[in-house]
Amino acid sequence: MIGLIDANNFYVSCERLFRPDLQAKPVVVLSNNDGCVISRSNEIKALGIPMAAPLFQVQDLLDQHQASVFSSNFALYADLSARVMSILEALAPRVEVYSIDEAFLDFSGIQDISKTAQHIREQIAACLCIPTCIGIAPTKTLAKVANHLAKKNPRYKGVCILEKASDIEAVLETFPIEDIWGIGRRIAARLKALGITTAEELKQMDPRWMRQTFTVVGERLVYELNGISCLHLEPEIQALHSIQVSRSFSTPLTQFDAVREAVASYATRLAGKLRQHHLKTTTLVISVCTNRFQVRNRRYYNSILINLPTALNDDSRLIAASIQGLEAIFKTGFAYHKAGIVALELIPLTAIQLTLFDPKGEGSAKAQQISRALDKINQRYGRGTVHMAACGPRLSWRDKKSRKSPSYTTSWRQLPKVFAK
Repeated sequence: MIGLIDANNFYVSCERLFRPDLQAKPVVVLSNNDGCVISRSNEIKALGIPMAAPLFQVQDLLDQHQASVFSSNFALYADLSARVMSILEALAPRVEVYSIDEAFLDFSGIQDISKTAQHIREQIAACLCIPTCIGIAPTKTLAKVANHLAKKNPRYKGVCILEKASDIEAVLETFPIEDIWGIGRRIAARLKALGITTAEELKQMDPRWMRQTFTVVGERLVYELNGISCLHLEPEIQALHSIQVSRSFSTPLTQFDAVREAVASYATRLAGKLRQHHLKTTTLVISVCTNRFQVRNRRYYNSILINLPTALNDDSRLIAASIQGLEAIFKTGFAYHKAGIVALELIPLTAIQLTLFDPKGEGSAKAQQISRALDKINQRYGRGTVHMAACGPRLSWRDKKSRKSPSYTTSWRQLPKVFAK
């Protein structure tokens, strides 16, 4: 039996942890630059505000219902996520961290699964005041279905266990095809065109036909819905395949120099992430775009792939490569809303191949020393204290967050103050 635990409205729950006055009140958390809604309390969902709704479209409704609006505080969310996962690792024999607010748990061999699951929920609630739901079933896909039921149906009291074949069949008969884990909008539309609208109907499909039509992913889905596990627990951290840094600008940028500074700062952030994971990259994808919601303005999107001469993770050379890519795709006359960099073809530091023109890697070693020095200074005095001149006087990743809550758990200066009477 595999369990999937999911923190309810995680970002909102994190904000409520230090603001108990917001319990049972409408709360939303916004994306970078306060652009879109990325987390909603149940009260916000009841108002019909969808996920990813642009703030300007729902601002009047939020004001009308006196909703509390927060800028994203990812340092706080990541720290509380780590605390949730540490509790899980102490209570479950095996844990696979799936996302910042989800994890798969191994319930194999546990006698009273329901009691154990409720105990896990109670421990997280007692230590962190974060509500959770757990779905438990023979496979990961069915565990996702069970988790969906535990979250949506109050009668399960936060824990839904699908073990009997008759119970699973009864649930899948009414479970929409688009809500199945791994089914995107395009695949859902194709399945509906074939007359497959529920999980039970998909379960009855021939796995070989699904493989031919929807690749091995479709075949695995059929087996998983039939209780045959194809996606096993992976407690070890999986190797990263790509790293992305993408931000919307606080205000539209029209000049090349301004966009160049932003892209340079993103390259610096990307380099830091690569070094953090002890990786280098040989391929970059640089992209820019205008605001798709501003229908009156001209729209433009473009990207370019840059193959690097050797694997890199230092600021200076990644900045140079990123700016080279930007020069190739930038066009004047547009108000740019967003830029991004993706690092592909990631390889560990131990597998680096040197070049013919630098057989001893002396240039790379010097760049590494500079990068390490920058990392140590920024770790001690705060990110962005020292950075490359190409990033301009103000690092562009410091986007507009006018409603950001304090970093209660990661900053000494922002610790909550308690007064005893």
